Amino acid sequence: MKDNHFNRLSMFQTCLRTLNEYQEVWHDQAPQIFTKKVDQVKEAVSELEALGRKQETDTTGRAEDKKREAAELEEAAYVFGSTLAIWFEEHDDATRAAQIDLPQSGWRRLRRQQLLEKARLVHELGQSVLQEQPESAAEYGITDESLATFAAEIDDYENVLSAPQQSIAQRKALTAELSDRFSEVTGQFELLDKLILHFSRRDTTGRDLVAAYQASRVVRDLGSRRSTTDTPEPEVASATE
Repeated sequence: MKDNHFNRLSMFQTCLRTLNEYQEVWHDQAPQIFTKKVDQVKEAVSELEALGRKQETDTTGRAEDKKREAAELEEAAYVFGSTLAIWFEEHDDATRAAQIDLPQSGWRRLRRQQLLEKARLVHELGQSVLQEQPESAAEYGITDESLATFAAEIDDYENVLSAPQQSIAQRKALTAELSDRFSEVTGQFELLDKLILHFSRRDTTGRDLVAAYQASRVVRDLGSRRSTTDTPEPEVASATE
């Protein structure tokens, strides 16, 4: 969720907690439409919270997938590449050995596309060795099976690299849906802003309820949860007669 959405949701939740604290003052009291509207708002806020969690989970999950697949490919490429480099060195082919003989830290420093291309090179060279000298290659663990396993790691990583475009599209759709939902819930609270004023005319407890509710109807800047360019949300004006 964007920071302005997070701040507005916090305001909604604060309002509902305030209403719960004064529930005996308004629940099933005239005007009874207020109780019905509060129940609708509670359900709407609950759905908004679920949608926000879905957006956060989707974004975080994809980032974790990419991190995991990168680590797995780095490890596989280091092991397979080092073994293949040894084979080349022992067969007097220092040129091809140098192309793939990276320390583990070297594999980890490679950028996304660099890691993918270098891993593909290791796989291609492994295939050539297996075709040229299958028996010698097998002694080093360079086999059809090991190449297939390494190719699967490459494919897995390539798949998560292509995921950002899908993720961006999904995140945009969820953000748009969140914005629409926030507008709907804001409209529901604006109805409560007007209906709750009936209680201020009743007695002291009613006036206390209205005062507490209006105090909670302020969007507060809770600080940025991440680097963002979101525009701060303006404060909501207190309801007045």
